[in-house]
Order: sequence, then structure tokens, then C-alpha cells
Amino acid sequence: MRITYYTFPDDTPEEILLEHGCGVVLKNGETVYPDNIPEDKRPLVKYIDHRIQTSVTETKKLIRRYGGSGVTLHFDRDGGLFETSEVKLSGNNSRFKYNRHL
Repeated sequence: MRITYYTFPDDTPEEILLEHGCGVVLKNGETVYPDNIPEDKRPLVKYIDHRIQTSVTETKKLIRRYGGSGVTLHFDRDGGLFETSEVKLSGNNSRFKYNRHL
């Protein structure tokens, strides 16, 4: 199984992060996914997570548009992580033959 994450650059505006579904972590530890943060609720916000789970194709589109980086985590059937690979704009990002690892 593969899970791909995209991480926005640190200087990405809040509106773009929320538009793409980044989680807002509150001071009580909860994570919410609002469309915007009302001014009266800002004191409750600890930070906005810059990482989202997405596909390799969408990650490449976001890297081209905003910069940032992408990573794919490769898991075996037991749920153990056996490889981590960076998503690159050029070339094929699926070089693993999963039957070797399963």
C-alpha cells in the first residue's frame, strides 16, 4: 500500500492551506477542517498543518503550483513501513515491485 503526502511551503497563505483541506490544530489537541477561521476563534488555534494526504498526480500539480515537497510511504501487508520515497516532478515515481516485499 502507498500513501502520498504533500507539504506546503512555510510561507503559504492561510487561505490556500484551508482551501486544500489542511487541518487546523486547536490548543486542546483537536484537529478541525474549516473553510475559514473566524476572528473570534483565532485564540483557540495552535497552528495549521501544512501537510495533506493526496495522490502522486495531485502532489505533482501542487509542487508545480506552490512549490513544497511530496513523499510517498510504502507499507507491506503487516502495516510496516518498508520504504519512503520523494515525489519528483520528472519521471515515474512508482519504481517498486510490491510482490518482492509482500
